[in-house]
Amino acid sequence: MRSLKIALISRWYWEESRYNYDDEEGGATRQLAEAVAALGYEVVVLSQSSEVRKLKKIQLGALETWVSPRDKHRSLFTALRDRTARKAYSHPKVYSDALTLREFLARRGPFDVLWAHAESPDGLIAGIAAKLPGRKLPPLLLQIQALHCRFEKGAPIFTEKRPLGIAFRQARRILAPSEMLAGYLPRYAGPGLAAADLQAKVHVVAPNLQRAFCRAAQGYPPLPGPMADRVLFLGALNLRKGAPVFLRALPKTEASRRNSTFVMIGDFTEYNRHFIRRWEEMKEAVRIQLFGARMEYLGRVSSYEVIRQIKLARVVVIPALFDPFSRALVEALTLGRPVIATDQVGTSSLVQTHQCGIVIPANDTTALARAIDAVLAPGAPFADNAQQAGPHLLHEFSPETVAPRIAQHLSEIAN
Repeated sequence: MRSLKIALISRWYWEESRYNYDDEEGGATRQLAEAVAALGYEVVVLSQSSEVRKLKKIQLGALETWVSPRDKHRSLFTALRDRTARKAYSHPKVYSDALTLREFLARRGPFDVLWAHAESPDGLIAGIAAKLPGRKLPPLLLQIQALHCRFEKGAPIFTEKRPLGIAFRQARRILAPSEMLAGYLPRYAGPGLAAADLQAKVHVVAPNLQRAFCRAAQGYPPLPGPMADRVLFLGALNLRKGAPVFLRALPKTEASRRNSTFVMIGDFTEYNRHFIRRWEEMKEAVRIQLFGARMEYLGRVSSYEVIRQIKLARVVVIPALFDPFSRALVEALTLGRPVIATDQVGTSSLVQTHQCGIVIPANDTTALARAIDAVLAPGAPFADNAQQAGPHLLHEFSPETVAPRIAQHLSEIAN
């Protein structure tokens, strides 16, 4: 296998970790790039995240980071916006550092592969806008983790179809984090890209768990076991993660009439006064309706406390209205706890495959209440099945397991 030189564009490359593991390991994208680099590929990272500003240029084995000057010279690069690219792609958010990206690709190239990793198409659009004069752009590998959407009556309505359609036409291959997300991508077919041609480009490669989580999960001191009738919601306090659905379902459960404990880990992802006011009203209404049960709102906690709370819970609930992957679900299963998830969570297939929980329709409080009672019922097999599946899933989603799959795709599109 010949060595490849890969340019990785990622808006969120040095993403702030969801949990603080007391190290500077960075997000899952960084770990995966490091793992691929360790396989013998030269990976040059072009990051648009402010998290890398303090790092400047740092060598990490074969991995080099490059910091976009966009934040330092915002006004300058806004004035130098690539108007031709904006007109060609009809996209109002083509990044103002497209010219700088073009210069960097020309100076450091040629590259065998342009690997775009982004939750929105902006980074890839910037790459397309930065086509080198008189040169052919390297083959594009698009690794998409999510789709932007809004919700109407609890159902996702997807946005940014035009820029994503452009990105999908340009990509040689598209990696999706789950079969569920792959099933949504044909909606972005259109002029110049038939649905069948788009589907032929799509391959499913799930993201990796963070190495720090794997270490922490394996090294965490043993606990006596799950507490009776302890139910854990794990996710951000927003509509997308289904936090309101969880609250509204609790009074419908039989567990709410016993000495049960309902725990919520997570915090608001944005300051929305209207949502926060409604949230406080829902909390008070639920408190009044709970008879023998009680609520615990823990907010944002440390990584080790997350692991402890998962291990203390009898069941973890992921009631998202739309989540292409859900690393929280995988983490709960690797720790041996059964999960209740909606059919709009990409990794919910793991729950069905290993029979370690229940999958319900999204935005259905009655179904969620029944599922909670079913998992908590004496003799339910879900907990034992989750214990058996945990070690296998911990290996399956490790960076060392996922990296060769990514490397195989990189090698195939470069040849």
